[in-house]
Amino acid sequence: MARIKQVFCMTKTTFLEEQHNKRVIMGFILGIALFGYWLNLFLQYALDIGEPVNVLEAFVVVEHHHKSILFLVVGWLLIISDAPFIKKNTYLLLCRSSRKQWDAAMLQYIMIQAFLYVAGIVAVSVAVSTLLGFWGNMWSSPVYNLAMDTNNHLGVKYNISFPWVNIMQTMTVPQAFMITFVFLFLYLVLIGFLLYVCNLFLKEIYGILIVFGIQIAGYLLQQEGAAYLSLMAKAIPGYAIDGNGGQWKVVVMFCAIILILALISSWLIGRVDFKDAMEEE
Repeated sequence: MARIKQVFCMTKTTFLEEQHNKRVIMGFILGIALFGYWLNLFLQYALDIGEPVNVLEAFVVVEHHHKSILFLVVGWLLIISDAPFIKKNTYLLLCRSSRKQWDAAMLQYIMIQAFLYVAGIVAVSVAVSTLLGFWGNMWSSPVYNLAMDTNNHLGVKYNISFPWVNIMQTMTVPQAFMITFVFLFLYLVLIGFLLYVCNLFLKEIYGILIVFGIQIAGYLLQQEGAAYLSLMAKAIPGYAIDGNGGQWKVVVMFCAIILILALISSWLIGRVDFKDAMEEE
């Protein structure tokens, strides 16, 4: 019990150190601003056709847009770019605990920040949509029209699309909202853990380049019709929802990769030279 308490204390310490960091603040602002760009396009489209939207729909529609999911990660990477968060007081924390406890605390910090990042985006989406939306299980006419826009006329005109009829056929809006939240959260945690692991044995710039490379490669594969090979595309529930629980296979896959990365970090942490890292800091 004492060890778990130490992990939470170190996580809290990291939050206190990072909460006023301009990089972290800018990451949240950038993420919300990028999401807000496509949110504005969707709501402007709804206003133009004069129909209300479900308050929870906007988040689902924007997260499923291929360019939106590409750029949302930029704000997230800015928040965690300092991973593994080695500070001048890290050595003192290690003297009071252990390397594995410190490692667990940093991974916990990444998970909580990922949740707050997604929650912040959702809060803005819901707050803005409330002004011209309704609550309930039903999909709105604007989203139905987007889904039926097989020739992409609306997509070209408004620069927003939602070709996911399968979601509308198998899920209510709240269900789609929750699974979209879970997918984005798990994907950000995976990206965060990957950056953390890379930065444990590489310089930070190389870790960022690797993660960016995976993100860009995922986008290009998705554009070339090879979404099944794209890790980024896995964060879009529309590719997995098939009416037979296909989305849960992706959730299990994300959790498995996250667990593997956590185990790798637990192994690597014993080989990190904290003295050199703190001198660089």
